[in-house]
Amino acid sequence: MIRSSILCVSLAFGSILLAGVGQPMHGQEGPSVQQSIEAAQAGLRHRRYLQSIRTLEDSLQRFPGNTQLRLELGRAYIYQRQDGKAMEVFRAILRDDPSNREATLELARVLSFDGKYEAANQLFHELLATNPNDEAAAIGLVRNLLFQKKKGEARSEVEQALAHHPNSLRLQEYRDDLLKNQLPVAAAREGSAPDRLQAEAIYFGDSAGNRAFRAGQRFDLQLGGNLTNSFRLDEKSLWVMQEPKANIFSVQDEGRVRLGRRLFVGGGGGIVRFADNSSRVLYHGGLILHPIRNFWLQGGFSRIPITPTFQSAQFDLLAEGWWSRLDWQPPSWRVSVGFSKQHYSDSNRTQREDAEVLRWFGNPNFSAGLGYQYAHSSFTQTFANGYFNPNQYHRHLGLGGFRLEIGKFYRGEYIAEYGAEKFDQDLYRTAWEAAVKNRFLLGKLEMGADYTYFHLAQSTGAFRAQVVLVSVAYRF
Repeated sequence: MIRSSILCVSLAFGSILLAGVGQPMHGQEGPSVQQSIEAAQAGLRHRRYLQSIRTLEDSLQRFPGNTQLRLELGRAYIYQRQDGKAMEVFRAILRDDPSNREATLELARVLSFDGKYEAANQLFHELLATNPNDEAAAIGLVRNLLFQKKKGEARSEVEQALAHHPNSLRLQEYRDDLLKNQLPVAAAREGSAPDRLQAEAIYFGDSAGNRAFRAGQRFDLQLGGNLTNSFRLDEKSLWVMQEPKANIFSVQDEGRVRLGRRLFVGGGGGIVRFADNSSRVLYHGGLILHPIRNFWLQGGFSRIPITPTFQSAQFDLLAEGWWSRLDWQPPSWRVSVGFSKQHYSDSNRTQREDAEVLRWFGNPNFSAGLGYQYAHSSFTQTFANGYFNPNQYHRHLGLGGFRLEIGKFYRGEYIAEYGAEKFDQDLYRTAWEAAVKNRFLLGKLEMGADYTYFHLAQSTGAFRAQVVLVSVAYRF
């Protein structure tokens, strides 16, 4: 379960309980306490964490010992990533009232965030012993067992919990993951063309409830015979179900210079503004070798943002490192090989390799294709930061499909991939995906409508996802 989703559910639940838990103990205390909590929760929804903390601390000076104020202060500390202070608050509440369910649940959650799964599990078990119908405690316990890779215990707990909560979407997703033994997907590529203005919109949704929408504008311009420039703006929104959105904005510019008949050098930079309004510099540079027609060999060094999920957006993640790619695309073939080695800003390190070979049979109007795709990634550490990070991941897929052209108006490509994938030392399991790409050409105007369905490991923590892409480009 995503840390931010847990916090937002707690925030919403706290709002619902205000009328009951925050009832006045004295003549004028109730309304003042309630107003303070409502103001603090409004600040949390708008990510004004320090302001919310100050509001609650000031209110506690006037109403010391108020349990609901202390609970909200602990939650605000979690949003500000002050987990130590949050635990002190919840433990103080439990010293005064050992049976306080909310303080026990929040303490268990913050212990889980810090990787102290056994201590958190003990608290979840205590809550379930008191009330077997406690859905939040059951979800927290199953989540921890999955992170601990205790699949047998997780399967037992999720079945018991579903007996009490058969309509719980989160528990159903955990059960599906355990039954299918599948985990997290990765990657899209973008091309460029000189003298081109393009706008695109992409929607992503997966079976874990993650959603993303990205709108981008790109302007590619040929400046003389040896220089091209590409300028890009992107805005990405990430959310989970009904939670608040994390909005990320980036701007980048890249120039490419021809140094000789077969050699190009490119470089550029930009800036990304994360959801908490902090900004980071982006950069990239590389060489491109084009020794023969339809063959490219390129490589370089770059820093890019890592934001596949709402959860990952909370950590302002960047990846910095080397990459290389080989592409060979004669009329009847498509061959590509890629390699990257990156250092993540949360101290993780990753290495990725991928390859694809596809052979087309037929003519330009209609052709069928067969091929093979391979992907491998590895991470040095396993974090819960919302990106794809089992220690080892391998995927082998067979490709099949067809492409067609209708005059100069339409080009389509329909591809299905089927094969197997594995995580760490687990056995291989079935994986597949299907993609439809459509291009409509109207003079200098090009429109695209793509759809992809994944049933394989996802970078979002799910194993099923759908992606829709719509684009419009004008070529000068």
